[in-house]
Amino acid sequence: MLLLMLLLATTLLVFFSTSAAVLISYFTAHRHTASAIEGASLAAARELSSMVVADPDCGYVALGDLAPSSSSTYNLMAEDGKPVPVIGINTLVATARVSMLVAKHLNNEEYMRLAKLDSGRARAAGRRLVDGIKLCLREDPSAPLGKDGKAVRPLTVARKVLIQSLTDSGTLPAVKIKDFSLDLGYLSNGGTTNTPLPISEKLAEVAKVDTQNGCYTAFKNFPVSGESYIFAAVGKQPCLVSKDQFVLDKDSKEIMPSSIVRAKVSLEMVSDKDAYEETNNTFGKIFCVACAAPFALNDKAASGVMIVGLPDGCPSGYISLADYINDPRSSRTNLEMLRAHGGDYPLDARAMLKSSSPDGRVSTLSNVFIQGLYDWVRTAHGRVKLDSLLAIVGDRIQPSEGPLGLGQSVVYRFKKDGAVVVDGYFLSDVPNQIVHDSQVCTLGLNTLRASNSLWTVAFRDQVHNLGFADSGKHSGQLMEIDNCLRPIGSLYSKPLLSAHNDAERKTYFDGGLAVEFVISSPQYQ
Repeated sequence: MLLLMLLLATTLLVFFSTSAAVLISYFTAHRHTASAIEGASLAAARELSSMVVADPDCGYVALGDLAPSSSSTYNLMAEDGKPVPVIGINTLVATARVSMLVAKHLNNEEYMRLAKLDSGRARAAGRRLVDGIKLCLREDPSAPLGKDGKAVRPLTVARKVLIQSLTDSGTLPAVKIKDFSLDLGYLSNGGTTNTPLPISEKLAEVAKVDTQNGCYTAFKNFPVSGESYIFAAVGKQPCLVSKDQFVLDKDSKEIMPSSIVRAKVSLEMVSDKDAYEETNNTFGKIFCVACAAPFALNDKAASGVMIVGLPDGCPSGYISLADYINDPRSSRTNLEMLRAHGGDYPLDARAMLKSSSPDGRVSTLSNVFIQGLYDWVRTAHGRVKLDSLLAIVGDRIQPSEGPLGLGQSVVYRFKKDGAVVVDGYFLSDVPNQIVHDSQVCTLGLNTLRASNSLWTVAFRDQVHNLGFADSGKHSGQLMEIDNCLRPIGSLYSKPLLSAHNDAERKTYFDGGLAVEFVISSPQYQ
């Protein structure tokens, strides 16, 4: 009996010792695998942050904004030989939403039409970006490339990080990778962005509970006038997010701009195989999941300026921008919108102006003023102080400091905080009177009726067409006004020069001309 009990005790001791070793080995491997899959998901998210999609309506689009690089050898170069920036999907959505807010407060039908058009384009760009990300996750040969022109390989990069981490921890070769995959989705409880809300909070129509550090919350709808605006989750750097809140993006018709990467790995323990079989392989398999959000740089693009040239003074009865927009007489005056083809008009030898009437619509004088205002505000990329903008539209046309003298003109610009400032300048300080390739202009001789006189309106818009296919050789970028626009009172002083060289896209860093109106030459009835 004693010998039997000793034998039984010895057997149990061996069994429990073996099981304890199995358990220790399993939980150690599981802990190392969990850490490794987190690193893999972060690596995949970081890799996706460089992917760029050429959108037909919005130009180059990515998860985050990318400044133009003069050292780029890839096709992120315009036909003018200069690099072009990449716009982040959240910047597109924020811009469209601010445009709709402005349209709502101006209560203008044409402004609303333009805002709805851009809202649809932003949503479509979001889906194209998501479709591109899915191709990259599968490493499909047709997937979009990165900003450097190289293939984006999140699966390869993540797998390499996973294997290296498992190797460094000693988990390999004690385990065998059975399956490793990446999925794309969004979070059911929202996420973070680095896209700031427009000021003020009241006009922005966003509850404080739906913001994080003054920025929009991701994966939550912020509707305006029946249009949906949803932001993708990005951070200042790739970051881990809750795997329990992950929702798989299954359908190409999803309205969510999915940006969360889920990494999954399945491992099988290969050492002490007999011991695992004795425990019914309960601890022989390891399965770990981690989710990460990509990173996005803040939008650093300088906004454009809108010039209102008044060489012969102000037309009688037209005191503010609102007067030009809302004048019922102007809404009955039709103008032919022209588009530059074959280069910059009239600078390039083959350039010419052709009629451009999108959708068969006829432009009215009031709609020309609305289009100019809309396209200029759009260059601010949603970084707009709404109360300041709306006040400027309704206020008298004059510099923010000092009166408007005879023969002086004004330039509207955005400060860094989104407030609008109006500067006085001399019309002669903008000598480059060209229309960029594929951009639009019009000339209305004696079309503006002011009391007892008729005025001529010249209009050019360098940023109306932004799409990858139809934005011209400058890709819809602002026109350089380096060495122009001396302030009033400094006729003989030298204007500021850009610190950037001619091979760079100066307007991205310093701003440039978006829109110009010149209202001149009164003809008395």
